[in-house]
Amino acid sequence: MVGAVTDAAALVPMLCPSAAKIMWGIDASAAGYWFAMGYAAALMVGWTFLLIWAFLKPCERRMVAVLTMVVIVGLAVTEIVTAASGLIDVGKVVPTLILQSILLGLFVVGYFKSRSR
Repeated sequence: MVGAVTDAAALVPMLCPSAAKIMWGIDASAAGYWFAMGYAAALMVGWTFLLIWAFLKPCERRMVAVLTMVVIVGLAVTEIVTAASGLIDVGKVVPTLILQSILLGLFVVGYFKSRSR
């Protein structure tokens, strides 16, 4: 459920330019930003509902945890590459990298605990 709440919260900077400016320090007014974020927000909403669905029967749907780990690693790699390229200040991605590390740990523990049932 923590993953679903986090995904829902991630929609804020995707859909609110002022939040994107605060969080990432980028100009979110460009058309390309809105195109990319529209796609990303649609996927984020879908993944939020997928996580809620998995939460209802965590043992039977534990593979959602594995898929979510892949997504988290992909998001983290994207942030690292973007910060390394200088597009976003490194300090802007540190909080989300910490959050992603915590989420990754929770999903790993949840997956392995669900296997023992």
